[in-house]
Amino acid sequence: MNTRTSHRRRRGPNIARRSEQGQSIVEFALIVPFLFLMLAGIAVIAQGLNLQMIMFGAAYEGARVWAKNPAGGDISHCIRPACDPDSGSNNFKMYVEPVVRQYVTNNGYDGGKVIFFNKDETERDKVLSVIAADAKKVEVLALYPYELPVGIFAEGYQQILIGGRCSMKRGG
Repeated sequence: MNTRTSHRRRRGPNIARRSEQGQSIVEFALIVPFLFLMLAGIAVIAQGLNLQMIMFGAAYEGARVWAKNPAGGDISHCIRPACDPDSGSNNFKMYVEPVVRQYVTNNGYDGGKVIFFNKDETERDKVLSVIAADAKKVEVLALYPYELPVGIFAEGYQQILIGGRCSMKRGG
């Protein structure tokens, strides 16, 4: 009788295992797409955070160059070696923008896509003249258009602007 009982105990779990063998495959097949989407989302967020840190660094470098203007200097007048006061052109475009664009390019992104202060050119010039009028500080806001991989699901949010801002005391 002991033999029969132990034999029945062995048979019971084997029958239960056979009926549950496909369950783990089905659960795995249901979970894998969600895990993949989470992994892809984490990668996109990490790339966006990396770009934001690069933009902060680029804004810092641009503000550092611009802060070398003397106190009371503006975007068209400054002293050497920060920029050339005799050029007669906008020194922000000549000296600050290339530094920011080069910093972004050196860190793996297209520096030509960098936007300063505002997407609209006329609004950008207005903001730049207001910021440049402050005799004690400089401020640089650099923005980068970042393409999100959302497809047709969120068409209005396919491109966002990731930016960095830095303010410094003028006349360093």
